[in-house]
Amino acid sequence: MMLRSGADACDESMRRLIKKAARAVFADGELEPSVEKIWVSLPATNSSLREYYRLERFADREEYHARLQIYSNAKAIKVDWDVGAGERGQLSRVTLRDPKAVVSILGEELPWEVASQAIASIESVAKEGLPNVDHIIDAWRRGKAPAGVTAERANQLIDSMRVIEAAQKLSESGQDVLVRRLSAKLFGDSKRIEGLSRQLAFLLGESGEAEDDGGGSRLGLVKHPQPMLLSGPPSCSIQVRGSAIPLAYPYVGFRPDTIKGLTVLNGPVRRVLTIENLASFNEAADDIGKSSDLLIVYIAGNPTPSFLTAYNRILRSLEPSEVLHWGDIDVGGFRIAARLAESIRPLGHHLKLWRMNPAEVASGQREAVPEKKIKAVSVICEKYGWGEEAQGLQNNPVFQEQEFLDWIPPA
Repeated sequence: MMLRSGADACDESMRRLIKKAARAVFADGELEPSVEKIWVSLPATNSSLREYYRLERFADREEYHARLQIYSNAKAIKVDWDVGAGERGQLSRVTLRDPKAVVSILGEELPWEVASQAIASIESVAKEGLPNVDHIIDAWRRGKAPAGVTAERANQLIDSMRVIEAAQKLSESGQDVLVRRLSAKLFGDSKRIEGLSRQLAFLLGESGEAEDDGGGSRLGLVKHPQPMLLSGPPSCSIQVRGSAIPLAYPYVGFRPDTIKGLTVLNGPVRRVLTIENLASFNEAADDIGKSSDLLIVYIAGNPTPSFLTAYNRILRSLEPSEVLHWGDIDVGGFRIAARLAESIRPLGHHLKLWRMNPAEVASGQREAVPEKKIKAVSVICEKYGWGEEAQGLQNNPVFQEQEFLDWIPPA
């Protein structure tokens, strides 16, 4: 850090004292410090007050001493001098007495008071139905930065909570929400929500392996409404607001909230397969030899609430005997599969995974997967009964993007 003068160096020493007191305050998570916690001191050594010892000119040291006297006169600190070096010739020790007086002179705030304000602010927006914030509060109490967000930047998580609440209310109608319009409405900044993608993913429990939009799809937040693409036998027709439109080769697409269901004229659709990625969907849709009892649905990555609602309407109308999903073999891919599986549980369906067992299909990308990610996938697999996939990942701990795999229709 470049210090312009002895006064700047003295201010830096005061900040060092405040940081030392803050470590004591945050140690037990109690934000109302006792005298013992704030009565900290720094000896005048090269390691403890290095900014002081870097002052080479006598005039700069004198300026440091003069600035120090201002803090001392305000009873913010206690200053000890080396009496053997003459009056105020050599600094010996600086002790903190009144941290509020120190930050008042600095024009700053006390870290533990900032944390208290941040906790009060996030508690004011927390409510039932929104992500739990207890772990965030505990982190701030201890001076930590959950998701890299310090208490000084608490507005990032508070604004993210506001986004989640607003998106949940707006998506109840079954339609996706235009992210920039909502951002402008909430914050007067059309790009504010996009800047909160990492914080949104953290609150939604998707940090570390979140989709590109940081949880936006899960909330129904989109830049532009995405069509649901369907590929299947021409005997299928899509019910769209009173009209029945036959499926065409290779696929047709409609906005999800307009799809009311499907009807079949000749032979039932026994299997429905969702596909995560567009390239793989196109390859599957182009397969003219695929079974006539198979419907393939492109879910555009992580499906929005409107996609899931339309997906459920399709399943109700077709009553298939088998519901499958094909996606990336990684944490994000299994999280998407879990959302699909959870959404169809009330319909009595159990989602099966297609070509997502790494022991059978993983190839090309052979980078070992960290144990933490294997554990995350294993937990998902256990919850939804995907034992073969969990065992396959244990035996062959690699991830695989869907695009590396050729299309093979379900037998």
